[in-house]
Amino acid sequence: MTSTEITLRTPTGVRLAATWQSTARPTAAAAPAVVLCQGLSGTRSLVLPEVAARLAEAGVGSLRFDYAGFGDSSGERGWIDPRARSDDALLALAWLRQADGVAPHRVGLYGHSFGGPVAIHTAARDLHVPAVVAVSGPGDGREMLRAARPEWDWLAFLDRVEAERASVAAGSAPTVVPVSDILPFSPEFERRYTELKASTGGTSAGASGSGLGVDHFYLASADAILDFMPVASATRLTRTNLLMINGAADDTASIDTVDAVYAAAPGVKRWIVLPSADHNALDVDPLLSHAATLAADWFVEHL
Repeated sequence: MTSTEITLRTPTGVRLAATWQSTARPTAAAAPAVVLCQGLSGTRSLVLPEVAARLAEAGVGSLRFDYAGFGDSSGERGWIDPRARSDDALLALAWLRQADGVAPHRVGLYGHSFGGPVAIHTAARDLHVPAVVAVSGPGDGREMLRAARPEWDWLAFLDRVEAERASVAAGSAPTVVPVSDILPFSPEFERRYTELKASTGGTSAGASGSGLGVDHFYLASADAILDFMPVASATRLTRTNLLMINGAADDTASIDTVDAVYAAAPGVKRWIVLPSADHNALDVDPLLSHAATLAADWFVEHL
C-alpha cells in the first residue's frame, strides 16, 4: 500500500492538505474507499493513519485531510465549526469518487470523536453514502457541552457565550480562550492526554503544542457547536448503513448524549458499546486497532 499527498481546494480558494491511502490488495476492479473525518484536533496526522492502514489491509482505500484552518491546510485558524468541517468532508467525498481505481458508488465516511457527528451530518447532506462509521462520537453539540458541566457552570457558560456574541456585534475582536473553556476535560483525560502528547500516540481531542487553532480557539465557536444537531441529521440516513462504536466510560463525549443519535437513524445500524473504555482508550491500541478492524469489516460488508 502507498500513500500520496494531495491538495484539495474549496470554492473560496482555501487549500486542504490531504493524504490518499491506497489499498494493500490491488485488483483489476475498482475498490471501495472512505473519507476519514478527524475529531476536535482537526488534523489528519493523529489516530487516522492507523485507521487508514487497517482499512488498506482490508482492501479499502481512504482519504484523510486537515480541516480548513488546521494542520497543513490554509484558512483562518481558531474556529471550531462542525458545519464548515462538513463542507470540507463533502469536497473530500467529491475528490474520492473521481479518483483512479475507486468505485464512485462505494465511497463511505468514517468519523473519529467529534468527527463522528461530522460524518453523520455529511452523509445526511449527500444522501449517496452507503456506509458510515462513527467512533467515540458525541450527540448534539448542545448536549455534549452541557454534559461536561454542572448546572451552575452551564448557565454561566451560556451567559458568557451570549455576552461574547454581543461584544463581537458591537465591533470587538473575538475572544480567544483555551479549548477547555469551550469543552472542559476531566482530570483523568488531562492526565492521559499529557502522557499521549509526550509519546508517539495522539488524541482526537487536541494536538501537541500551543497556539490559535491548536489548543486555543475563539469563544464564539461555541455558537456553531451549540447549534450542531447530528440527531436531526441521523433521521435522514435512510439509505446509509450506520455503525457506532463508543466507550461506556467515555468522559469527554458522554455516552448519554449518543442514545438519541442511534435511535434516530432509520436504516441498517449497529451500536457497539465497549465496557469500561473511556475516550482516550479508543485513541490508542489495543482498542484503536479493535475499533478500526470493526470499521473495516463494516465497510467491506456495506460498501
